[in-house]
Amino acid sequence: MSNQIPPFPSDVPVADIATVNFDLLAQGDPEQAQTLLHSCQNYGFFYLSNHHVDSHFMFNLADSVFSLPLDEKLKYDMGTTGHYYGYKRSGAMFVDDKGTKDHSEFYNVSKDEVLAIPQPGKTVTGHHPQVVLDRFDELKAFMKSCHKIIYTITTSLGKSLDLPAGLLESLHELGKPSVDQARVTCAPPIRPAETITLGEHTDFGSVTVLFNRLGGLQVLAPNKRDWEYVRPRPDCAVINLGDSLIKLLGGRLYSAVHRVVAPPGEQGNCMRHSVVYFSRPNSSVKLRDLFQYPSDEDVARLEKSSDETLLNADEWVKQRAHNWNTAQYKGKESYKLSRGTEHNREWESDPTKLDQHRPKAVQAV
Repeated sequence: MSNQIPPFPSDVPVADIATVNFDLLAQGDPEQAQTLLHSCQNYGFFYLSNHHVDSHFMFNLADSVFSLPLDEKLKYDMGTTGHYYGYKRSGAMFVDDKGTKDHSEFYNVSKDEVLAIPQPGKTVTGHHPQVVLDRFDELKAFMKSCHKIIYTITTSLGKSLDLPAGLLESLHELGKPSVDQARVTCAPPIRPAETITLGEHTDFGSVTVLFNRLGGLQVLAPNKRDWEYVRPRPDCAVINLGDSLIKLLGGRLYSAVHRVVAPPGEQGNCMRHSVVYFSRPNSSVKLRDLFQYPSDEDVARLEKSSDETLLNADEWVKQRAHNWNTAQYKGKESYKLSRGTEHNREWESDPTKLDQHRPKAVQAV
């Protein structure tokens, strides 16, 4: 399939994103740790080489799922199950402040279901087409491989930021309940170029692991006003940070605004599939600044003294996912709710305020 993909065009703006070597990072290489930290402080995106994740079967799974008849896919529509797993049809989400419907199909599979992690008092889903059920063993291997990436990244960042050893990793344990998920996506060939297929936003969770074969992903750098493409690299995963991690780290890192548009150039004539793993904190984790409130006891004292109950990770993701749904569109304010925390930025209209809105670790001096 990759041999049939037209080359990425050379005449479009491309984001200048660093590359982190996973093997060296896992070995504690200080240069890679610094590259990771700098990327997460200043861009929120980076490429990851030598990641050892087999994503090929996931692209095959995407072909199988999205080739099913629509009436079959709608049996697993996440909008009717009460879960954030299963099928999302094209047009179920909005992409701008006019309420324009999206052009993408999703299929989400829960990490907890695939790994058979107990869910006291609730059912994850247990409801999939046979083409998905037949690939559960491969999905399990894929999820475990992606989680090794999450563990390595959180370990390195925690050390670089002088958090207590093991704290950040302990909030993202593979064997504990979370709303982690694997996703495959599909968008048909679309013209004209830069037609939005997924609206601008920041991600809900902690770390996103993305595998792309076609262009279309665009990022808005923190000191720029124009969108830049993230060039797909067949040897690399694309990693970006989400709002949950930024909350846990007290704004010391950066969750970049991004969107998906029709692939540029001749790639726009192709069906666009992507493969994603979304890592979120464990479901019961309260989203707070770990530097001020590292323990559960600290959180309890905070909630008691402020008379405010913090959202846990499960509640946060459900709230964010709910805001994307087309049924929730009530005008421009609805769109603001869907975009994410990094859009609360006065400097989008006043660049003179840029310095005061940089992540805490990189304040200009």
